[in-house]
Amino acid sequence: MELQKILDNLKNTLAFKSNTSPGDIILIGSQSGLFYGVVQDIEKNVKKNWYNLHFKLLVIPPTDVTWILRIPQMNGEIFTMDEKEHFVISVDVTPKQKKPAEEKPTVPKLRLIKDEKNS
Repeated sequence: MELQKILDNLKNTLAFKSNTSPGDIILIGSQSGLFYGVVQDIEKNVKKNWYNLHFKLLVIPPTDVTWILRIPQMNGEIFTMDEKEHFVISVDVTPKQKKPAEEKPTVPKLRLIKDEKNS
């Protein structure tokens, strides 16, 4: 399956952030599979409009990786490295806010005042 189709399907089931920042959990997609990582730092590269994305790949053993990417590539755009497609996108791990429970009208409870058996 093409990597773009995989990413589109994931967007229907997972929540992603619109931008990537240090500390974010990222999903890395490649032709060899999907992996999680944690962004450690993002710094400007010497090339204009390029950045060094430093992240720890969450595999056994955890591995430090640095990729040189543009901002759109850090935010879900498909790109190629060594003629293979990849993507990086930040996963939104913030807890979902619960909707306030709809207030139901309170119905007074009936209580037994007189027991008919003992009358």
